[in-house]
Amino acid sequence: MRGLLLAILGAIVGWLLWGLFTKDFETDSVLLLILGIFIGHSIGKKESSST
Repeated sequence: MRGLLLAILGAIVGWLLWGLFTKDFETDSVLLLILGIFIGHSIGKKESSST
C-alpha cells in the first residue's frame, strides 16, 4: 500500500513540475496515469496472492 501511495505522489509531483516548466496543467493525463497505477497495482496484488 505504501508503494502505491508513493507512486501516486510521484505522479502528482511530476505533473506539477512538468506543468511549471510548460505552463500546461492538463489534468486528464495525470488522472489517467493515477488510474493506470491503481489498476496495475490491484492486478499485481491479485496475481501475487493467487500463486
